[in-house]
Amino acid sequence: MDSSQEQKSTGDSGNNTQLKVQSLFAEIKRLVAAQDFPKAEALREELLEVDTMALKEIIESAELIEAAKLAGIDQEHQLLWKELYDRLSSEETSLFYYSLKSATVSAKTMLTRQGKLSDRLFLIEKGKLACVFHKGKENHLILQLGKGAFVGEETFFNMAICTSSVVTQSETSLKVLEKVKTLDWDEKAPGLYTKIESFCNQYGQYVEAYDRKRQEEDHFQRVSVHGHVAVDILSATGEQTGRHFKAAIEDISCSGACFFIKSSRKEGARALLARPLQMTFSIKGVTNLLEFVAIGRVVKVKFHLENDYSVHVQFAKTLAQDKIDQLQVD
Repeated sequence: MDSSQEQKSTGDSGNNTQLKVQSLFAEIKRLVAAQDFPKAEALREELLEVDTMALKEIIESAELIEAAKLAGIDQEHQLLWKELYDRLSSEETSLFYYSLKSATVSAKTMLTRQGKLSDRLFLIEKGKLACVFHKGKENHLILQLGKGAFVGEETFFNMAICTSSVVTQSETSLKVLEKVKTLDWDEKAPGLYTKIESFCNQYGQYVEAYDRKRQEEDHFQRVSVHGHVAVDILSATGEQTGRHFKAAIEDISCSGACFFIKSSRKEGARALLARPLQMTFSIKGVTNLLEFVAIGRVVKVKFHLENDYSVHVQFAKTLAQDKIDQLQVD
C-alpha cells in the first residue's frame, strides 16, 4: 500500500471513529432524557473505549447524566430525609438515591424474621411497622416506627442475625437499600458508606430499645472469666464438619458466652454468623478447673483492632445457675 492509500485508510478510520462517537453521544442524550440512567452510563463506558480522546463528549455526557439524576430525585423524599442528605455531596446524593429500591407492602408483612440473616436497610416513607421479640410463646413489642424512621441497621452494618422480627402494621411505603448495592461505593464515592452508617448510629432507635427490653426480660448476668473454649463448627443439621478452633473466653452467662478469635479475613469471621457450634469450655473455677460442653449458635461477630473479632453465642439450652456460681469471676 502506497502512502496515499495509507492516508486514506487512516482518514476513513478516523471518520468512522468520529461517527461512532457522535452516534453514542446522541444515544446517551436520548437515554438521559428518558431517565434510563443505567443504559446511559453503560454507553458512556463504551464511548470511553471507542475514543479516549473524545474529551468534549466524554465530559459533557457525564455532566448530563449527573445533572439529570439530581433533577430526578423525589423532592418529597429528599425533604423527609433532610438530615441525611445534608451530609452528602451532590455525587454522593445521586449514588445513594439511585441505589435505593421503592417498595409498597401490605399490613402484616414480615420484613425481617428473628434469628435469620438480613442485608437490607428499610427507610419508612409512609405507614407504620413494629419490631417484635419472640420468647417462647410470647411476643414482646420492642418499639413501633413510622414515617421518617428506619430499621435494619443492626444487621446491615454489623455481622449479626436479626434480634427481632419486623412486621408492618399498615400498608407501608419503603425505600430499601440492599447491601449488594453498596459494594462499589468505595470506588465511586469513598466515604459514602461511612456517612450512612454514622447517620444510622446517630438517629437509630432500635438498638437502644432492644437493649432496654432485653434487660427487662433477661435476668442472667454476664460475668468475666479466665479460660478457653474448644469449638467444633456444626452443620445446619447439627453434625460435625471437622472444622474446629480454640479461643479465649471473654465472658459467660446462663444464656450465652463471648470469646475472641483472630482472622485476617473479614469474610472468614462473617462465615461464623448463625452457625451452630459445639463448645467445650475450660474455665478457672473457685476451687478447680471447670469443664463442660454446650451447644449454641453465633448471633453476632464484632470486629475489633488488629484482626481481633468477638464471637457472641446464644446457648441452645440455658446453663444451670449453680454452674456459673462455681466460676472464678473477675
